[in-house]
Amino acid sequence: MRSVLVSIVEYLLGFFALAAFAAYAYANGAPTDERFVDAFKLAACLAAVELFLLSRRAAPTNRLIVGANVWLLVGGIAAFAQQWWLLRGYQRMGEASLFLSFLAVGVVATVLTPEGFVAAHGPKRQVVVASVALLVAVLFALWAAIAFRGDVKFAAVLPVIGLSWLNRGLQRYARHTD
Repeated sequence: MRSVLVSIVEYLLGFFALAAFAAYAYANGAPTDERFVDAFKLAACLAAVELFLLSRRAAPTNRLIVGANVWLLVGGIAAFAQQWWLLRGYQRMGEASLFLSFLAVGVVATVLTPEGFVAAHGPKRQVVVASVALLVAVLFALWAAIAFRGDVKFAAVLPVIGLSWLNRGLQRYARHTD
């Protein structure tokens, strides 16, 4: 029971910066340019703190959370540095830009870390299989983000929740030894 509670708290805290971004940006409907920029500034600060705290843990950091926080940090740095071209690119891509960040983090983690994209210690083959499965799921989420662009629920919220649940299951698979 304790591990379930810890998992729930980790999940809620891990995506806190992303939730703060969404809450601020979409507080009064579709975000204005000003709210979009301010949301990135706020969320980037939270993302930096989150990444710092997560890096202090012994367990591998959830790569989906890393991907979300990288997306927020890049957007926040662009907002603080007034790099409007990058923020316009984020706006043009819509929710898909978040999943491109997941994909980039996932590929790097799969190739360069023994825990892979699923962030699990286990037999190498199973970690790679689980990581590739999660990468494929991110591609489906990217498709959903493109297909449902502008509908935050179907383009971002539900796919992120689905990826998080899938990641948990794939972690169990990756850790399993025969």
